[in-house]
Amino acid sequence: MSAALIAALRALLPEELALAASDPSAEATGLWPAEATAMARAVPARRREFAAGRRAARMALASLGHAPAPIPMTPDRAPLWPEGLTGTISHGAGLCLALVGWSRDWAGLGLDLEPAMPLPEDILATICTLAERRALAQDPSGLLSRRLFCAKEATYKAQYTQSRRLLSFHDLEVSFDAAGGFIAQLQPPCPPFSPATRFAGHLVQANGILAALVALPRL
Repeated sequence: MSAALIAALRALLPEELALAASDPSAEATGLWPAEATAMARAVPARRREFAAGRRAARMALASLGHAPAPIPMTPDRAPLWPEGLTGTISHGAGLCLALVGWSRDWAGLGLDLEPAMPLPEDILATICTLAERRALAQDPSGLLSRRLFCAKEATYKAQYTQSRRLLSFHDLEVSFDAAGGFIAQLQPPCPPFSPATRFAGHLVQANGILAALVALPRL
């Protein structure tokens, strides 16, 4: 696991949030009965990823002083967190992370992991708005496309807790600052969020992995 990436993310987090990591290539151990039932027909790789996510989530719960608890899937496949908590789980680039906080403090959390490599050219029009595609032409590293994708995925997860709506990639337009911070601006209405809502996040990179983080405070 990428200790440098985890340390970079933890440096960004307020004390009220707990981050934990687990290995998605390890055996699928530690599942509670309701979780195991949901994975009964899953292929082995998916079962390992799922189990790693739940192990990481329970480690994060423990960091908040919460007792171990099952985290089953809702019908829309999102994690069903224990009462009073909200969180996000991400698998990618050989790593699994869970981020958890108290729902009295946080309206939604989003985390995404991606390999630090450009997106395939044939999907750029699907992922990027026209303004973002113009920015790609000024990107000598070629990584901006993946950074945009990662930031959008994290934002989708964070807002979904409130809206329960699946956004398209063009529903958000992302811009970065020099320090890795980003703003993802909502384009259409998405109640309870109004058009032009600006979601703030941060992206870090270490050991060939990109991680985007969005934490929406409870207002």
